Amino acid sequence: MALSKEKLVWVTNIPSPYGLDLFEELQKRFSSYECHFIYTNASEDNREWSLGDHSIEHIHILRARILKLKGRTDTHYVHLPTNGLKQLLDELKPVCVYAWEYNPAALQCLSWCRKHSVRFIHVTEGTLYSERWIGRLQKMSRKKIIGSADACIACSTKAVEKLKYWHAEEERIFLSLLTRDLTGYRNTAGTHVPGRILYVGRLIELKGVDLLLDALRYVPGEWELHIAGNGPEKDNLMRAAEDYGLDGRIHWLGFTEGDSLLKEYAEASLFVLPTREDCYGLVLVEALAAGVPIVSSKYADGAYDTVKDGVNGRIVDPFDARMLASAIEECLGAGYAAGAAGMDITPFLLESTVQGFVDALKCVMK
Repeated sequence: MALSKEKLVWVTNIPSPYGLDLFEELQKRFSSYECHFIYTNASEDNREWSLGDHSIEHIHILRARILKLKGRTDTHYVHLPTNGLKQLLDELKPVCVYAWEYNPAALQCLSWCRKHSVRFIHVTEGTLYSERWIGRLQKMSRKKIIGSADACIACSTKAVEKLKYWHAEEERIFLSLLTRDLTGYRNTAGTHVPGRILYVGRLIELKGVDLLLDALRYVPGEWELHIAGNGPEKDNLMRAAEDYGLDGRIHWLGFTEGDSLLKEYAEASLFVLPTREDCYGLVLVEALAAGVPIVSSKYADGAYDTVKDGVNGRIVDPFDARMLASAIEECLGAGYAAGAAGMDITPFLLESTVQGFVDALKCVMK
């Protein structure tokens, strides 16, 4: 009779394509354990992802109450799990729990782990900039979770800075760069269309597409912008493009995924992320893997891991329209195409990034 394996548990909010890619890789790397992945909800009403097939053996989707809180530039979703999470942990009896961020589910996991003398590992994508407006209760949850965690995993170098700010011990901080399965993006060996600029993401105020349109008025020469995404700001953006006299040079693709999205990256000569705020910006990793030069907002914290300023792109202030326009013009040049094609993406491959999870477990299980 085979001995049962010890169990590891990961807890996060909703399934996402990049999250499932990570969980599949974790399941392979931790094959000596029985891995369980718990979501507090099936979806949120602002997502259009198609999750596709996966080979994850143990997925649990709970049904939590969702609070929608209007922020300064976006809506925040707070999941309030029922007792189902605690009951599931009681049933699984894991030896270690990994939980994302500072939400009620993470606090519930921490409480359960402390009660049962189980190791707790905190995972965060947030940065000091993305969390600059947090209130008193949110600060308390960070102090509690970071101070009590047996180890912390940061999804960017900016997230590492945030953990150190909250007094996490440096030897208990592990880096696992946010990424996804990059196989398709690495194979985008198509011909980049001269002057083709690409934006991928939601059309909301937070993402700064209005700032990009403003800057494009000052970009000379022949260019066209492909916008892959939907959102409540689309009508306003289309009117702005018409007012600026740009509407004939902009292609509104709507929500785009799969082979259609890979084709856009393959044909792009430049990728632009003009966001007002982003605790990472996974699209930057996609552009990096596709070998496309990048102009990124300095408020996208993932830019500091994906853009080597002056080599494969530029990091600029998107509120300065002339600066953004100058960077776009500069990066459409041949020199940046060569720099982007030569970038090493090894640190962003899933087999590389999951090492942070492995090292964190080794640390806490000593």
